[in-house]
Amino acid sequence: MHIPDANLRSPSYYIAQTQAQCAHCGQRGRVLALALPPNHEILVDGRWQTAGANAFIFYVAELPQAVSRRLIDLSPGFRPARGENQSNLYWANHCKHCDRMFSEDDLHCEPGGFMPTQVEEAEAIHLSHVRQGFSAIAAGYALDPEFFGLMKKR
Repeated sequence: MHIPDANLRSPSYYIAQTQAQCAHCGQRGRVLALALPPNHEILVDGRWQTAGANAFIFYVAELPQAVSRRLIDLSPGFRPARGENQSNLYWANHCKHCDRMFSEDDLHCEPGGFMPTQVEEAEAIHLSHVRQGFSAIAAGYALDPEFFGLMKKR
């Protein structure tokens, strides 16, 4: 599965799932994210470079259709939406209670969410390994997340 202008590619990928609290209504709900295994590739200055560690990707602007369908089947709340500035379309989690967007920064750049700071938080993240080619256009990239090895793999 290849998309034109991709800046990330891998022979497989992970779909990560955990629970997060909505900043708008305070309710907890399931959120999804995408992660890549070691030896995925990232486009840097026009050249593909191999990354030897796991990585979470976020602010994902484009995905192959088969990946998109799989994500929507898993969670209709994970879908393309426009950010606060309304210019950039990217995949974002939406609260199942109030339908407001979860912040990608809160889920991927702050403690908790997909950036656990404790063993218990990491163990609450479930990773489904999809053994299928993957490519994406993403602006967010977190290489070698702490506690990744403690997340539950299926």
